[in-house]
Amino acid sequence: MTGFKNLVDVAVDFGPFTCIAGPNAVGKSNLLNAIEFLSLLSCSSFHDACVQVRPTSQRQLDMCALLSADVLESRENLRLGAEMILPPWAEDEFGQTVAPSCRYVRYEVEIAVRRDGTIPGGFRLRLAGERLHPLDDWEARLRFPQAQSYARFIASRLEDSCDCYMDYEASHGEGMVVVHREANGRTRHVRAGGAQRTVLSAVANADYPTILAARTEMASWRFLALEPTAMRTPDDLMERRPISATGAHVPATLYRQDLSAGQDGAVFARVCDTVRALVDIRSLRVEEDSVRQALELRAQIGDNPELPARALSDGTLRFLTLAAIGASADYYGMLCLEEPENGIHPAKINNLYCLLHELSKPSVDSLRQVIVNTHSPYLFQCTDAAEVLFAVGRQARNDDGEALQSVDFRPLAGTWRTQGGNDGVRSVPRSAVVDYLKRPQPAAEVG
Repeated sequence: MTGFKNLVDVAVDFGPFTCIAGPNAVGKSNLLNAIEFLSLLSCSSFHDACVQVRPTSQRQLDMCALLSADVLESRENLRLGAEMILPPWAEDEFGQTVAPSCRYVRYEVEIAVRRDGTIPGGFRLRLAGERLHPLDDWEARLRFPQAQSYARFIASRLEDSCDCYMDYEASHGEGMVVVHREANGRTRHVRAGGAQRTVLSAVANADYPTILAARTEMASWRFLALEPTAMRTPDDLMERRPISATGAHVPATLYRQDLSAGQDGAVFARVCDTVRALVDIRSLRVEEDSVRQALELRAQIGDNPELPARALSDGTLRFLTLAAIGASADYYGMLCLEEPENGIHPAKINNLYCLLHELSKPSVDSLRQVIVNTHSPYLFQCTDAAEVLFAVGRQARNDDGEALQSVDFRPLAGTWRTQGGNDGVRSVPRSAVVDYLKRPQPAAEVG
């Protein structure tokens, strides 16, 4: 990816659990923001996706805060891409369920920015390229140690699968995104120049099952920013939404699961077991208030009387929400968290790491992935070396030779990211990262 904030030609291999360590203001959050932006493009227009990345209360669009100077000055385009393992099925907006013809794909999108004083914000975004194609060499591409156990999630391509599901071509001075025929869908040609959103977000339906599965996967990526008010708020009895990025809807989620399991309390017991090393929790339940038609989470902590969620501490609510996400059948795909150690006593950081690590393990039917960033030496020291990327500031230059401040995400020496044909990847020793986190120095000096 390139052109988003200070990301210049950044390519990152993620494993099931990845911890990005490094100093403040070097670009750790920018990487997560770029992933979030790509996720938003699966369902939103370019304008709405820009507004929703780190939104303000006024939902104002500040393009200069999101895109590089080269993109804003039209010297280059914003380019984003991701390789994904798709879910085994996807459901369109009419409830029709279909299966993709390939489970391992690469999606790429390119967006051009032009100055336009006639519109709010002064910039116009247009689609400059889009592609979705299958990948067959997953064993060579997925190199993390657990990759072989993922084989059951990456079934062979079906015989009627496409060689390319979407592609970009230019003819007679006009760019077109070609959506190739799949299942019952017909081949379509979409003019790129006038598009205000990705073609993937517009044509994903049961007629194009692999495109629909790609949109489903990208839309499932979650970026948690847990808010105490949201976690404390009771749910409406008829609430059906999954746990949100703010931590809302835990009561309704656990209540639905308990009902589907015959109200045996097993889901509450699993949540309690998950957080017991962090919190002395004795019981957990959801109380149904028939008068207010509401659902309220209640817990007993230690020898204290049972309390409603509104009386629990922020830390306890955070742990319960993460555990509920792990127990939820609605949760799959990628989960991103920034500085999860905030507000946690150092003695409990290892337990927090174990909780987050458990969230990254596959369920019976779905894959899970967790990405966190941190500048805490305590959280970093809990991780395995193979799980770490270190954010290091670097100098880059644009086509005009102008200096740019960018960032690299370097693996630790001797881990899977530096092996298997990637000997040229710059790495850092673990000791250097520990030294930096304990005694900060300019990021460019590390490694």
